[in-house]
Amino acid sequence: MIKLERELTQIEEEIINNASLVTEMLYQSIKGLRNFDKGICEKVIKSDEKADNLEIDIESRIIRAIALYQPEAEMLRKLVMAVKINKDIERIGDHAVNIASNTIKSLDLGKIEFPEEIDKMFNVLTVMLNKTVRAFVDHNSELAREVITMDKEVDELRNKGIRRIIQENQKENSTEKTVLLLLVFKDLERIGDLLTNIAEDTVYIIEGKMIEHKYR
Repeated sequence: MIKLERELTQIEEEIINNASLVTEMLYQSIKGLRNFDKGICEKVIKSDEKADNLEIDIESRIIRAIALYQPEAEMLRKLVMAVKINKDIERIGDHAVNIASNTIKSLDLGKIEFPEEIDKMFNVLTVMLNKTVRAFVDHNSELAREVITMDKEVDELRNKGIRRIIQENQKENSTEKTVLLLLVFKDLERIGDLLTNIAEDTVYIIEGKMIEHKYR
């Protein structure tokens, strides 16, 4: 049992390391978007392979731990939830890559003005991400529930931002710009959903209470 607990602790540390990598990818993708910087965006895309490999290594380690130690109910629940959390972290990285890739495809637009809701969504997501990792590390279900409630703010900002860019498109008739921004809003919204999933899974690990996911 002690060996299994030690293994779980090491798995959690690896998940945290992957979360740190994905956090940096998200930050850099927004920086690349703001500055229309191809070099920054390319670095984000390149980082995706490392995030993918980490996700695969962590999942393999969890599966080995289950097979080797045959954990009982509570510990098994933690390991199974760790698989889901690990996968959702990797998906956040995928959305950061989407933002970077779509920015590169839109470089011929030149530098454009972005609605303030993008920065606001990014700021909220940064807080959510930090709280999600802390909740997972500290086994703090109260903090995880705070993350869940913050997702509503992300959705409201998305809706407000989309209305704004559609109105601007009607004035400027800039379809390519509108498409880029709509895709960015979609990816940011999905990141909020995934962070909410992780927070809900953290609650389940701690309390044994299942909260149905909004986004899978």
